[in-house]
Amino acid sequence: MKKLILLALAGLFIVACQEKQPVRFTTSSAEITSYKKGIEAYEKADWATWSAMFADTAKIYHNSWDNPASAAEVQEGHVNTLSNLSSYGFDKEEMVLEHVVDDDGKNWVNFWGLWKGTLKANGKEIHIPVHISAEFVDGKIVREYGFWNMSEFVDEMQALQAAAEAAEAEEEAG
Repeated sequence: MKKLILLALAGLFIVACQEKQPVRFTTSSAEITSYKKGIEAYEKADWATWSAMFADTAKIYHNSWDNPASAAEVQEGHVNTLSNLSSYGFDKEEMVLEHVVDDDGKNWVNFWGLWKGTLKANGKEIHIPVHISAEFVDGKIVREYGFWNMSEFVDEMQALQAAAEAAEAEEEAG
């Protein structure tokens, strides 16, 4: 009986001393909460809150691997694009966020969502699937990669421009 107790204690000691593996994947974390606040700020055009997510030295790669932008430059691009819309935002039913710690110990939030926007000029609704991966350090985004296809939006804007030019030419001729 004494040997059984010693064996059990030895087993418990071995199990207790084993190094616990850190959580490598989760769908709830401080970084995910921060990212969700950034999405809400983007949808409300609350640019102060949105830009506060990023470190001062953040490098943001949207639809590019080679040309990083600053948060201020990305914000300017968003403001210009969104000025053509009467409404926009992400479909909350289609959003997926995950927090991953990679093999190097870096913290990433991966986001997948369906962006929807309505053009001011003709009421057409545009749908764009979006994927973004953001690296967090000390609660701030230091690097972000985002990829989406803007061709539907660009095509609609070009069609609206062509229609406006044709109407202007017709007015001048007539």
